[in-house]
This record gives sequence, structure tokens and C-alpha cells, in this order.
Amino acid sequence: MSQKWRIGITAVLVVLALLAFWKTFQLWTMSDADKKALEDREPGGLLRLEQKAIRLGLDLQGGIHVVLRVKLEDLDQASREGAVDRAISVVRNRIDGLGVAEPVIQKEGVDRIIVDLPGYTDAARAEELIGQTAILEFKLLESMDNAKLVLARIDTAVVAYEKGRAAGTTPESTTPATKPVANAANNPTKDSVDVLSQLMKDTSSAKKDTANQFAYDENTGIEKETEPFSTRLEPVLFSQRAGATWPGFNVTKKDRPLLEKWLALPQVKAAIPQDCEFDWSTRSEIRNGAEVYYLYLVKRKVQFPGKYLEGISLGRDNMGGYAVDFKLSGDGAARFAQLTGANIDKPLAIVLDNKVESAPFINSKIRNRGQITMGGSAQFDDARNLEIVLKAGALPAPVEIIERNVVGATLGSDSIKKGFYSSLIGLVLVLAYIGFYYRVSGLIADIGLLFNVFFLMAILATLHATLTMPGIAGIILTIGISVDSNILIFERIREEMRTGKTVRASIDAGYDRAWVTIFDSHVTTLITAGALFLLGSGPIKGFAVTLFWGVTLSLYTAYVITKAIFDIRKQYDTLSI
Repeated sequence: MSQKWRIGITAVLVVLALLAFWKTFQLWTMSDADKKALEDREPGGLLRLEQKAIRLGLDLQGGIHVVLRVKLEDLDQASREGAVDRAISVVRNRIDGLGVAEPVIQKEGVDRIIVDLPGYTDAARAEELIGQTAILEFKLLESMDNAKLVLARIDTAVVAYEKGRAAGTTPESTTPATKPVANAANNPTKDSVDVLSQLMKDTSSAKKDTANQFAYDENTGIEKETEPFSTRLEPVLFSQRAGATWPGFNVTKKDRPLLEKWLALPQVKAAIPQDCEFDWSTRSEIRNGAEVYYLYLVKRKVQFPGKYLEGISLGRDNMGGYAVDFKLSGDGAARFAQLTGANIDKPLAIVLDNKVESAPFINSKIRNRGQITMGGSAQFDDARNLEIVLKAGALPAPVEIIERNVVGATLGSDSIKKGFYSSLIGLVLVLAYIGFYYRVSGLIADIGLLFNVFFLMAILATLHATLTMPGIAGIILTIGISVDSNILIFERIREEMRTGKTVRASIDAGYDRAWVTIFDSHVTTLITAGALFLLGSGPIKGFAVTLFWGVTLSLYTAYVITKAIFDIRKQYDTLSI
């Protein structure tokens, strides 16, 4: 390669490296105030800048480490095949929606998934997003008349249970065995009418027996109540157009644990018909100065599954609150139009993982477009989370979080400082030693070494690579390998000069005879780096990437950059080496 070609190629590479490294330089030199100002001025601008710069791993910038277990036991044998891989795909799509830079998502063992989220510290939101099964269903609510019968039956069961507790007897001994009531809410057949009549008769007699006999219990705060469950519910779901009330109730935050306890009782479960269920709202709201949750009595039958939703995007409802818009096509559009057309002026519960996002009234037939409203208390993150999980789809099986570690920013910052200072000290010592030992030739080797490190950082930025502590170790190792190449060349030049050869002949012979040794050592190192990259995972790959490109650049800087400078020195009578 001629001298002009060496200089020309190097100049082009320097310009390209400056362009590639510029975003990283911008990000690394920005203060926290500058980052906040950028995000305020250009929403999403900081994330886009981070995606174009060298990314820092979990051990450098902190973040979240989560281990998930896929509950394969909840699937049949045929569905277990590939369930973990499908779960990884869904989790990856959800995390991509968060915009986390270079997450690590990998399978471990038979049923576990490891998730590392560098730079993300909102542990609660991460758990909610990753661990959510995300089964979306549209269901109708029970009629208020049937709901009153169910509530009366529950009141009877709760009164009997609390009387038994006050008397020191078991709930089973004070409550007669009750079989689940089937089809009491939806099917007005002869059998169901008989059941409802029986419900009404049982309820009235129970009220007579328990009136003014209910002892005070200091754990529940109930004293002489005959309707302890229903009196804690405030109906709030009323249709102005139809003039009808539906079983959607307010429950104060204070009362919710008590109602959840009662709903979990076997005798209360037996009092609820099999074709309906109580579902809580996804989140609380503030009404009349109090924090309340909603409790809905919905029909178990799924009227419309969420798998038909398309074109999911963030939106706003009529009141200006956050919502999620969706589109429908084909069979899904026809089914949804039939459902909404047949239930105008009725509420439609939007249920995600057995929690009700909202229960808006159907005002007209919906054909191709719809909206999931989320209530006034929903924040942007709530709507964004719902959009992400619906776009990614439901997990093939429920998952549980068995391990969660949050790596603090302080630890990450400490690692960065130690890694930076160790690299800087090592680089300075090597530069000083080489410059002192080989004099002017050593300074030339130092120039090649600086080019090596600069080009390596530019390549990492171009590849959007993740820099970890092992990656920094790879950079430090690259410094040693680069210096080693120059030492081999310099020693060969010295040997040639001791035989009495001219400076020109000594330089040519030194580079030619050192080439085979340098090439062999570099190739073996490249093979090792390739094996580490292919077989390793996570931080090991980071070490392999920096080592591979550092060794490759070492060959270039030694036989292109430093040789170009030594070719200029061939005209000298003496050589400082």
C-alpha cells in the first residue's frame, strides 16, 4: 500500500469515527440539568440520543435484574412445548415499548427467564409490565335486580359467618352447606326462577333470624348489622338515557380488605352464581374527597376476546382523560358490531387479567373503531402500559417473579469511575513507558495506540454496543495487545540495525519479519474472541466485542498508521529507537 493511500484511508476513517462518536461524546458530557432540559424541549430526545450512543450495561449505570418463572404447570402437555420461548418474545416486545436501551432477555433452565433492564429504575412499573399475563376480555354486567338477590344472599352468609366467629364456633358449623347457584343471573328458565324464589325466601328468613343479634367484633368494627356486605357498597353506575342502575359500586379503600376477605369465604363463593363474578377496578379514584375502588358484578361469559384488536394506539376520551384506541376488521369487526348493537345503553366491562379497566355505556353500534377508557385517575404511564401489553399480546402462561434486584445508580457510578480511572492510569503508564524506552519511536507507537482506542470507541458507538465492566477489561487488554505489536516490530528493527543495515533497510526488514508472528498471535486471539461471542452471553459478549475489534484495529494501526510515519523516517541517517 502506497504512502498516499495509507494517509487517505486513515483521514477518511478519522472523519467517520468523529461522526460515529459524536452522539456518545454529547451524551457523556451532558449534565443532569442538560438532560432534563433536552427532555423538556424535545420529548423523547434523550432516549433517541441514548440509542445512538454507546450504551452502558447494568453494572455501570444501574437498573433492574428480574428472574421470571413461567408456570408451565398451568398448561396442558401439548401447550408447554415452546411456551417459554413464546413468553420471551412477548416480554421482549413489551420491554421494547418501554424504550430501555439494550435489555438482556434470555432463557435459563427449563422455565426461567432472566431480564436485565439497564438504566431503568422504576421497579414497580417494570414488575407490572413484565409479569402481567394481559388477557383482555369484554364482558357484560349483571342486571341490578339479579345483583340485589346475590348481595342479599352474600349478606346472609356473612352474617352467619360473623355470628359464628363471635360465638367462637367455626363458620362451617353456623352456616348450612350451600350449593353454587347456577344460571340465576342470565337464564330466566323455570329452574332459575325457582332458584331466585328460594334465594328471596332464604334471605327474608335470614334477616328475621339475625336482626339485632349480630354481636360487635372489634376486628371488623361491625355491630348488629343485618346487611354488612351490601351496606358497604355505593351504586354509581347509572345510565341517564336508559334510566337504569347497574351493579357497579364504590368501595372505600378502608373497606376493601374486609370485602375481599368476605368474598374469599367458601360460603360466600357458594352464594354467588357460577355464571357471574365480582371484579375489582384496576386502580383507585378520588370521589368526594375519599379514595375509593370500584367493584363490579360481571357475567363470566366472555362476549368478545381482546385478540381481535388491531391498530392499538394512545388516545383521549371525551372527557380528556387517557385512553387506548383500537381498530377492528374482518370477523372481529362483525362480532363487535353485533355485540354492541344488541346491548345499547348497557355497560360493557373491559377486563384485563380479571381487573376492570372501565365499564363504559354502549351508546351506539361500534363497527370498525373503538376505545378503552381508563377513568379519571389513570396517568400517562397507565395508558402507555396498557398500550404496550396489548400490542405485545398475552403471555402463553402466567409468570411469577422469583427474584428482583435493583442496582442503584450509586453503584453504577462507582463502577464507571473505577473503570474509567483504571483504564486512564493503565493507558498513561503504558504511553509513558513506551515513550521513555523507545524514545521517538515510542512516541509514534503512542500515537498508534491512541488511534486504536479512538477507533474502537467509534466502532462501539456505530454498533450501538453495550459497554460493561468486562467490556472495559477488553479495552484494557486491547491496549496491551496493541503495544505488544509495536514492541515486536521495534525489537526486529533494532536487531537489523545492529547488523549494520541502513535505517531504510532496517525498517523494511523489521516490519516484514515481525508480520508473521504478529499475524499469528492476533488470529488466535480473534478466534478466542469469536468463540466467546458465539457461546457466551450478556457481559461476556461485551468483553468479546471489545477484544475482537481492538485486536483487529491493532493490526491496522501497526501496519498502516505507524508504518506511514516510519516510512517518512526512512530518509534519516539515524533512528531514535
